Amino acid sequence: MSLGFASVSAPGKVFLVGEYAVLDGGTAVVAAVDRRAIGRFVPGAAPSTPLVAEAIRSVGDHLGEIGAALPDGAPVIDSSRFSSAGGKLGLGSSAAAAVVAVGALLDAAGQDVEGDRVLAFTLADRAHRAAQGGRGSGADVAAAVFGGVIGYSRAADGAPVVRTLGRVPGELVVFSAGAPRSTVTSIRDVEALAERDPRRYAHRMHEIATATANFLQAWEALDGGAVVAAVHEAGAALVALGRSAEMDIWTDPVRAAAQLAQALGGAAKPSGAGGGDVGIAFFAHAEAAQSFRARAPGIGLEILNILIGARGLARGD
Repeated sequence: MSLGFASVSAPGKVFLVGEYAVLDGGTAVVAAVDRRAIGRFVPGAAPSTPLVAEAIRSVGDHLGEIGAALPDGAPVIDSSRFSSAGGKLGLGSSAAAAVVAVGALLDAAGQDVEGDRVLAFTLADRAHRAAQGGRGSGADVAAAVFGGVIGYSRAADGAPVVRTLGRVPGELVVFSAGAPRSTVTSIRDVEALAERDPRRYAHRMHEIATATANFLQAWEALDGGAVVAAVHEAGAALVALGRSAEMDIWTDPVRAAAQLAQALGGAAKPSGAGGGDVGIAFFAHAEAAQSFRARAPGIGLEILNILIGARGLARGD
């Protein structure tokens, strides 16, 4: 990478609760994780991916509106931290890359990368959605921009509604949920359910939204036991949605993790669209979480060394 411009970084994410309902106007809770994409603007470089090209278009349009312009070149991005020996992890690498690309472009144009996070979100979300065919809630982009643990939804005009949450009332463990299923395919399956059975679809979204509301209330009350109960409720709502949409949201690793977590007084569920990638287990007490980590290899479960609450879009690594 060229040394002429500052490096910019942004974190990946895990969904805690609220998957799918956030696509229907609901709230999701997402946490930024300590795996970061890093990039820098390189003069004269060409966009290496359609996502980077969309970021250039998004930022270029914005700069044109304020009478500024981009120099010739493109961001070069390193997302290697989102992969392990087993392959790419489902931690929102494309969203983090979109945010880094936007940050690097703003920096190259002399703008304050960290000064207007709503603007950074808007430009990165526009680029990310365009690269994904118009689908997605923007929750992973919001986690990459704002960092921490947030409640996320969208206002009627598309603006992000971000609610910063406090410290974790317990302990979260992230694990591998198996080979991933396409998120876009999963979203299409749920959209198909909405078309053929709107009443059942609405009921499933209501179940997820109710679990999310209970989770938020428990989190803000610092009630670890109630958070565990809400995670269990959210997982059950995803099971029901999967059955209704005729798709596999839960995988065998998630089922095994849920059984072990419940035996230890915790709860586990898929994170995100499901069908693979990563899962989360939540415990009210650190001792139970440690027992879960220690016993996981015995049931073929891979624990991922991932921490939540990372800072959002930033200059530097």
